[in-house]
Amino acid sequence: MFWFGTLNSRPARVPVKLYVHCIELAIVSSKGQLAEIRMTLRAPSRKSFEYRTRLTDNRIWDTFLLRQGDVIVATPPKCGTTWTQALVLSLLFKKPGMDKVMNDLSVWLDPAFRDQLPIARMFEAQSHRRCIKTHTPFDGIPFDPDCSYIAVYRHPIDAHFSMRRHVANLKEDLIQDRFPDEPTASFALFLGETVREEMADGITLEAIAHHFKSFKSNIQHSNVHILHYADMRRDLLAHTRKLASVLGLEIDDETLVAIEDSMQFESMQANAQAGARENTQRSATFKDPAAFFDSASSRKWEGKLSDEDLRSFQERLSELLPEEDARWLQSGGKLPA
Repeated sequence: MFWFGTLNSRPARVPVKLYVHCIELAIVSSKGQLAEIRMTLRAPSRKSFEYRTRLTDNRIWDTFLLRQGDVIVATPPKCGTTWTQALVLSLLFKKPGMDKVMNDLSVWLDPAFRDQLPIARMFEAQSHRRCIKTHTPFDGIPFDPDCSYIAVYRHPIDAHFSMRRHVANLKEDLIQDRFPDEPTASFALFLGETVREEMADGITLEAIAHHFKSFKSNIQHSNVHILHYADMRRDLLAHTRKLASVLGLEIDDETLVAIEDSMQFESMQANAQAGARENTQRSATFKDPAAFFDSASSRKWEGKLSDEDLRSFQERLSELLPEEDARWLQSGGKLPA
C-alpha cells in the first residue's frame, strides 16, 4: 500500500498491484519547506507466453524483478551463450577474463530442472549491473526499456551438432531421446515440427527460427541487439567495441583489446578445462566438465550428413523464414530489414 499527497493533506491510500521494479522518491520544496513527495513507478511489461518444457520453465519471470541496467543474454542453446555472457561481464567490470568467475555472477535463470529460487536470490543479492542468461524467446521474458537484450544466433546445423555432443555429456537424462546415436536420425528430429510450448528449448530448427523471429520482430527497440556467432568469430574486437557502446560503457582501447584477447575461444576453453574440477555445478551436471566447451568450428555436419539431408534442411528452413533471413541465420553479416 502506497500513499500519495502533500504533508498538509490527508494521505490517500491507494492499493497498487504492479510489479514495481523501481521506486524513485523526489522531494520538492517550496520556500525552503517540504511540500510533497512524488513517486515514480517503473513497471516493465510482463511476459506474454508461458514456456514449460523439460528444459525451461519461464514462470520465474513473473516474480523476478528486473533493474535498470540489467543485461539479458537470450540465445538458443549452443549459439554462443556462455561466450557472450563472459564478454558482457568483462565489459561491465572492465576486467579481462571474467569467464573464470562467471558461474558466481551470471547463470541461467529459468531452467526447469533446477531449483530456481537460489538462482533468483543470487541475482537479487548483486548490487552491480547484472548479466542474466536465458534461452527463452522474446515473448517469454519481460520487456524493460531500461535493460539491454542481446540475442546471438549460429548456423542451425552447427548448433544442432554442438547440442548433440552437449547432451551426450550430461549425467542426467533430460532430452537424450531427441538425440539418437545415428546422426541422420537425430537430424530428422531436428527438422521436425515443434509445439509452441517447447520452442524455448531450441532443439529443433523450428524452435531456433521462432526464437530468431521473436527478437527480430522487436529490433525496432533501441535496447534489443542481435548478433551472429560467425561475425563474432570473424572480428571479435569489433563486436567487443560494439557491445561496450550499446551497453553505454566508456572503456579505454587498451582494456578493450585485453578483454577481446581473453575472450578468444581458445583462452576460454583453456580456463574451463583448468577450472573444471573446482566448478562444482559443472561437475554435478556433466560427465566431463572440461568438455563443456566443444569447439568453435563451423560446418560440423561434414562427413555426417548426406546431400539429401542438407536439401531437406534448406527446404525446411525456407518454410520457416524468408530467404534473406534464412541466409543471415546461416552465415551472419548485415541483418536484413
